[in-house]
Amino acid sequence: MMISLLLEQGKKLLLVLLLALQGCSSLQESSYAPTSPETLNEWMVEGRFVLRAEGVKSKSYFYFKQLGENYQLAVLMDDPVGAPKALISGNVYAPQEETLDVMGGVEAKKVAEHLHAQLQAGDLSYWVRGLPATANAVIYQENMYVPDSIEEKGWSIAYQDYMSVQGGYRLPADMEMKSEGASLDLELVRAETGFLTNPCDQGLAADPQTGNADGAYAYASDDAVKRLVPEDGSAPLPLWIDEANFCKQLAKVHNNKMPNPREGLFGPDSMMWKLDGLSAPPAFGAGRALLLQVAHPWVTAGIDQHSEVRNDPMGRARRTFYHISSMVFGSMPQAMASANQVRDIHEEIDGEMTEEAGAFHRGSEYRANEINAMIWVHATLWETIVHMYEKLEDDLSPEEKNQFYEETKLFAMLFGIPESALPTDWDAFMDYNRAMWASPQLTVTPNAMQLKEDLFDAKSIWMIAPLWGQEIITAAELPPRIRDQYDMKYGWWQKFNYGWIRGATWTAQVLMPKSMEHHPIYHEAQARLAGERLGGYNQWLIEAFFDKERLVN
Repeated sequence: MMISLLLEQGKKLLLVLLLALQGCSSLQESSYAPTSPETLNEWMVEGRFVLRAEGVKSKSYFYFKQLGENYQLAVLMDDPVGAPKALISGNVYAPQEETLDVMGGVEAKKVAEHLHAQLQAGDLSYWVRGLPATANAVIYQENMYVPDSIEEKGWSIAYQDYMSVQGGYRLPADMEMKSEGASLDLELVRAETGFLTNPCDQGLAADPQTGNADGAYAYASDDAVKRLVPEDGSAPLPLWIDEANFCKQLAKVHNNKMPNPREGLFGPDSMMWKLDGLSAPPAFGAGRALLLQVAHPWVTAGIDQHSEVRNDPMGRARRTFYHISSMVFGSMPQAMASANQVRDIHEEIDGEMTEEAGAFHRGSEYRANEINAMIWVHATLWETIVHMYEKLEDDLSPEEKNQFYEETKLFAMLFGIPESALPTDWDAFMDYNRAMWASPQLTVTPNAMQLKEDLFDAKSIWMIAPLWGQEIITAAELPPRIRDQYDMKYGWWQKFNYGWIRGATWTAQVLMPKSMEHHPIYHEAQARLAGERLGGYNQWLIEAFFDKERLVN
């Protein structure tokens, strides 16, 4: 029983942290009021339609995209993620002026003309969001937030199902449309709800070429390790990342670094997906990364004074993992949306140290958007994932480590951290980590000790074994100085247990189906790349543990 519970931790991304924070309490939250789809300004939906009219059946994959007033209905034919074969374009204020352009051959022309003859694409701009197109529509609904059907312009539109998507929206998932002599069935697979063109929120300019691309945070070819970890044991000079420079970093990523928005920041061929897509390394390293983070007094102060960890640990964990997942495995719009949301959250977190703690003096000011502290949090994530991958999977070559580290720089830029502020390569990055492990910048405060106790406190009988195993794993893999500060035991008994836990994990990885080697968010990202919905076991896991229908699809 104990072995099976421990091994289950290696099958789900960071699940141990989710459950450790709240034990056996309900994972389901109360229903929420969705965001009104009328607020969408730039968005797209994609899926498949089947049209029957005039004795002819037409079918195609499609997407509908709207940027401000202008929209496009793209006919894709047999490829759900391919280039448009035909485009119906128009303006919501002049739908009668729609144009049809064909670039994909005779069959695409027939399908597009057949569709265009039956309805105006401009009306779909409203109907695929569950909205009426005119004031004359008749709406039937039992749920106060979404309609069951709309009758308008000779069409009866029945909404069979809805999907929850990023931004808190509920958009139609299955639609059946009928008119005299015609029917149109639409299956909507996924949606993007913003950040299709501008990576920055609140109308900020997104031109990375304006002035110095790194603004006030540009560094000459200095020694990043000495700058980040002063040799005299003092704290580094604090630097707050303002909105303008944050936006410049997003623009650099959005405009220059990632040509395929569907793949997102990294994509399936990246080292990031290779390492972070597996189940066991992230799950087994979660405790290590967290305790390294909260060993930084600023991080602990921010959590203790502003976070809802103690009042709402499950909600806080869900939100954190949602944003990390969106940045790593999401599409480019999803990554940009999460970056802006995290920025806004961090902007509200500031204060003063209430006590002396290592390199940080009582009364010194901290902010969540401070560059040095964010670099440390960033470092704990990616050094830990490599560390645990090599422990549980295989050694990585220097080339692979450097490739991975270059990819992590893109992740850092989503927080406004310029590349010039970071160590140059993997070796320098590891020098930085080792210097921090020995530096008084990492000092375990009483609040950090309490967070550690909360992390491993089993609040139900069935959580005792998994958390016991996670504590042993964490103690084994923490740097000795930090482990000692947390007063975590690692004698012969703990070493013995860690040995068989690793052995059991390796055996399970050999025996388990290949499909279970990767966590459900990885599978969801793969479904997005294929233009498909996620289903089955992985869909159930996402809904059960994250209380969301989807994260990155």
